[in-house]
Amino acid sequence: MASDSEQPRLWKVVVALSATERRKDEICDRIVDLICADPNHEGPCDTPWALHVVDGDSLGRGERRRLQAEIDDTMAG
Repeated sequence: MASDSEQPRLWKVVVALSATERRKDEICDRIVDLICADPNHEGPCDTPWALHVVDGDSLGRGERRRLQAEIDDTMAG
């Protein structure tokens, strides 16, 4: 019997960026390539996934502050 760690589960991975639109697009393309290295493969991806990109201007003030604080903390380390 497989352990719980071997069973696929739903995960949410969040990456907050402070970048130009061009750089954001480059980074998103790299994420897509990392998850699905062969976009022309037959059938579904080995790892089911979805990518959502949200413009920070559409976020509430509190969430923008929280994400910027997380970026600042990451950059300080």
